[in-house]
Amino acid sequence: MDAFNKISKLQRNAREFATFWDRYKKHTADTNVDKHNAAFGGDQRFANFRVGTFFDSHSGVYGNSSCSNFGRFDSDVAEEYMVRAMNAMREQLFTKAAELMQKDAAALVDKAREEVAAMNAKLDAVLSAPTP
Repeated sequence: MDAFNKISKLQRNAREFATFWDRYKKHTADTNVDKHNAAFGGDQRFANFRVGTFFDSHSGVYGNSSCSNFGRFDSDVAEEYMVRAMNAMREQLFTKAAELMQKDAAALVDKAREEVAAMNAKLDAVLSAPTP
């Protein structure tokens, strides 16, 4: 059931991501809605999800196992402008996230079918066992 549950979760979230902006725009166009926001780094009281990550860049040379940082970013400036860039591209990011979820869900279908077949085989074995 692991693959089946993952497929269900991925598909549900893919639908949420794929339809979010149209639903949000329709909802906020209602004249009764006077407060709204949908942005990365917005009001934490209304957070839908968090993304915790970092940007890694390093390099090393052949024959030497050590690597060094490649890039000299000011972390505060980089964070502020990456959040701004994410907000500028938020609709495209949601679309891409939905596409990736749908692709991963489709890749799990064969595994889910195997899980269901195994469960059916176990059920058949239980049902065919002699009763006392």
